[in-house]
Amino acid sequence: NAANDVSAMLAANRAQCLSTSNEVSASKVLNPVALFRSASSRSSSSRFLVSSSGGSRDGEESSSDFSDKSSTFSGSHHSTLERLYAWEKRLYEEVRSGERVRLAYEKKCAQLRNQDMKGEDPSTVEKTRTALRDLDTQMKVSIHSIEAIAKRIETLRDQELHPQLLELVQGLARMWKVMAECHQMQKHTLDEAKLLLAGTPSKSKRHSGIPSTEPHRLARSAANIETELRNWRSCFESWITSQRSYVHAISSWLLRCMRCEPNTSKLPFSPRRSAGVHPIFGICIQWTRLLDAVKETQVLDGLDFFSAGMGSIYAQQLKEDSHRAQNQLGGSRRLEDSGGGMEVVEIGQVEEDAMTPEKMAEVAVRVLCAGMSVAMSSLTEFAISSAEGYAELLNQWGNVKWPPSSTAEGM
Repeated sequence: NAANDVSAMLAANRAQCLSTSNEVSASKVLNPVALFRSASSRSSSSRFLVSSSGGSRDGEESSSDFSDKSSTFSGSHHSTLERLYAWEKRLYEEVRSGERVRLAYEKKCAQLRNQDMKGEDPSTVEKTRTALRDLDTQMKVSIHSIEAIAKRIETLRDQELHPQLLELVQGLARMWKVMAECHQMQKHTLDEAKLLLAGTPSKSKRHSGIPSTEPHRLARSAANIETELRNWRSCFESWITSQRSYVHAISSWLLRCMRCEPNTSKLPFSPRRSAGVHPIFGICIQWTRLLDAVKETQVLDGLDFFSAGMGSIYAQQLKEDSHRAQNQLGGSRRLEDSGGGMEVVEIGQVEEDAMTPEKMAEVAVRVLCAGMSVAMSSLTEFAISSAEGYAELLNQWGNVKWPPSSTAEGM
C-alpha cells in the first residue's frame, strides 16, 4: 500500500496495458523521454503532431487526450512525457528540414557567384536570385518554427515536468519511509520467532506425527516458495534498474537542453547555490547521485540465498522419496545368498541415510528461518538507506517549497 501513491502518479495501471516491444533506448539522440513510449503512445504522438501544426492552442486541446483521472500528479506524467517526445520529434524534424534548406541556400549562393563571374545571361542570374530569396524566406520560417517549438518544450518542462518530478520524489520518500518501518518490524518479529524456535524442545520430547502426505506437501511448498522468490528477485532488480535508467534518461535529456554542458560532478548539491541552473536539472542530478549510491546487490544476494535454501529443501525431499522407494523394493526382495544378514545391513543402511518426515520438517523450518533472516535483513538495510537518502534529498531542497507552476530562470 505504501507504493499506491507512486503507482497513481506514474499511471502504472495504464502503463501495464501498453506494449513495450518498441521502447526507444535512452541513449538515442532524439530524446531519452521515449523510455516509457510504447506502440500505442506512438500513434497518439503522431495525432498530436498533426493537430499541433495549428498552434499552441491546438496543442493544449490535444493534451486532454492524454489525461489520466487516476493520477494524483499535477497532470499526467505519462501524458507529459508523450507530449515532450512529440515536440522533441517535431523539433528534430524541423532542424533537419532547416539544415537541408541551408545547404540548398549555400549551393545557390555558390551558383550565383559563378554566374556573376562568368557573366551569364541576366535572366538566368535573376532566376537564381529569385530562388535564393525563396530559400531565405524558408530559412526564416524554419528558424521561427524551431524557436516556437523550443519555447513550447521549455513551457512543458517548467510548468508540468518540474512539479511532477517533485511530487514523484516526495512520493518515493514517503514510500521508502513506510517500507523501512515495515521491514524493521518484520525483522524484529522474525528475530523473536527464531528465539522461540531455539527454545523449542527436541523431537524426543515432542509427541507429534507427520501424515504420510506431508513430505509431498513440503516439497511442493518449497518449490512454490523458490519460484516466488526468484520472481521477486527479478522484479526487484528490474524495478531498481528501471528507476535508475529513467532518472539517467531525464538528466541526459536536460543536459542536451542546456546551452553549455556543465561538469555534473562539480555542481553544488543545493539548487539554491546552482546559479544559472534550472531547478529541475538540479533535482535530477541529485536524484541520479542518490540512486547510483544506493546498491541493491545485497538484497539480490539475500533473495538468491533464500531461494537456494528452498531449492535445497525440494532437492532433499526428492532424494528422500528415492530412498523410500529403494527401501520398499529392498524389503520385498529376497537374497539367495546364504548370508541372510546382508539383506538386513542393506535395508538398515538405506534407513539410516534417509531422514524421517519429522527430521525433514525440522530442517525445512531452520532453512526457512535462515533464508528469511538474510533476505529480510538486506531488505531492511536497503529500505533504510533509501529512506534516509530521499529524506536528505528533500532536506537539501528546502522541503521542496517551489510553486507548482515554477518558471524559474531557464537553462
